[in-house]
Amino acid sequence: MNLAILASITIAELILVILVLLFFKRLRKSEQALENLQNNQEEVMDRMIRNVSLEQEMVATFIQRQEQLERLNIAMEERIYVLKRLIKQAEEISHSPYLLREIIMSSRKKGHNIDMIAQRTGMARDEIEMILRKENML
Repeated sequence: MNLAILASITIAELILVILVLLFFKRLRKSEQALENLQNNQEEVMDRMIRNVSLEQEMVATFIQRQEQLERLNIAMEERIYVLKRLIKQAEEISHSPYLLREIIMSSRKKGHNIDMIAQRTGMARDEIEMILRKENML
């Protein structure tokens, strides 16, 4: 009976040793899984830091582009103002009686008829005839 008790204790110890070995094996796997998770966490953190820096760069370049667009808009507004002023001056000059008289006379010297001159200047035929009579070109 002592032998049976001794054998059962030995078997129990052997089972405990096997269980301890299995426990340590699982513990080792858990440690490796935890280490992998930590490595992955570091990679994720590195990616997040890179993403944050890229986002900051994008925001900075966006702000710079916005400022450039604002400067360009101001320059365009100034150009629009200058061009409108030049157009107004050109319209005033093109409607001056002296310029119209010169256009009529030079067109007549080139051999254009009164209808062509009227179409070119936007004046009435009678007005052109009157100017040409005054200049003795009719």
